Parts: sequence; C-alpha cells; structure tokens
Amino acid sequence: MYINLDVLNITNGNTHMIDTEFGRMNIEKIEVGKLKLTTGKIIATDPILMYDDESYSEHVKPGEYTVNIYVGKTENRKTQTVISEIRFNDNVPVKWEMALLEGESAKGFGIDEFMGYEVENGLGCFMDEHVMEILDVMDEDELDNYENSIRDAVKNSDYSCADVKIDKSNGNNIIVFASGWNDGTFPTYYGFDSKNKLSRLVTDFMVIEA
Repeated sequence: MYINLDVLNITNGNTHMIDTEFGRMNIEKIEVGKLKLTTGKIIATDPILMYDDESYSEHVKPGEYTVNIYVGKTENRKTQTVISEIRFNDNVPVKWEMALLEGESAKGFGIDEFMGYEVENGLGCFMDEHVMEILDVMDEDELDNYENSIRDAVKNSDYSCADVKIDKSNGNNIIVFASGWNDGTFPTYYGFDSKNKLSRLVTDFMVIEA
C-alpha cells in the first residue's frame, strides 16, 4: 500500500521544511474553516466532477471540525496544496490507514498501490453525506450556480481554498481546496491516536514523492 509518512506527519506540526524533487519546500498551515458534519459521514471528492460520491467507512460524531490545508513552495515553483486535513482532535496519530469506502479493502495492495478520489478540475473537497444529498437533487441551473460559486470563491482566495455554504438555513457547507499539481487520483488516510480514536483524515496530493 502506498503511504508517505513524511507527508502525513507534517500534520504533527514538527516539519516546516521538507525535501522535494524541486528542492527544499517551506510548509505553511492554513485553516480554511469549520466543516459541519450533520451525519458524521464524510465524503472527499472533486467538487465539480463529484464522481466519488460515497462516504468513507469510518464515521465520526456529528459536529463541526476544523479543516486545514498545508501549502508548500519551492524557490522556482508556485505555491501548491500538499495535503488537506480534517482534525477531530489534537492528539498525534500513531497509526495511519488508507481511508476506504464500505466493502473496500487494502489487503493485497502492492507498495505503490492505493485507492483514492479522482480529480479533473484541479480541486478537492470535504463534505458531509447530507450535502451530497442536496447536490444530487439540484437541477441544471442550480448546479451551474453552485459550480460558479465554487470557482469564484477559490479564485478570490490567496491559497485557492474556500468554505462555501450550501444550505444557509442550517449551515451545511463544503470546504474546497486546490489539489496539488491539479488533476489525478489522490489517496486519503485515517490517522488514529494512541487510544485508537480517529484523530484526523488527510488527503495526500502527492506533491512530494515518497
């Protein structure tokens, strides 16, 4: 199974610079917003394509959780989103596992194999399953407005990320961020603390090679 612990452990706060194929990269943590999880079932997907529309098998207590991105820049390249994170507590993960859908298994994966979500629009996101249910019943005009609101919000952000309200009546939102070098398929991981509690959910945009 593919897993880049050097990248995932950036979320522990003890790495501010890391070596990449393009040179030393300065890492900066950016808080994007609080994700409202109505059901506690989390979906990570391209917010425009929405091809990956199922929630991960691990569920959390409904509530609001901080979403961070960690961005990096080498001397001659523009700033990139290295990873995105939902933080459920501040405990340091001692175990990482690939985040999979119900019925999926990482058993038998080769060292470079992984499951991930597909990106075609240079953007990834986190949302609650309830938000996907709202998006699924939007008509064509509503979806056009939704897509425009996503693109405009990201465009107006210094770090190409945004906290976008989907249902203003109850605060349901989607948190969007740039996906590394843009398009591809990207793995997401569970981080469990010493008490085997889910501490964070992290997507690796594979900007930094394992």
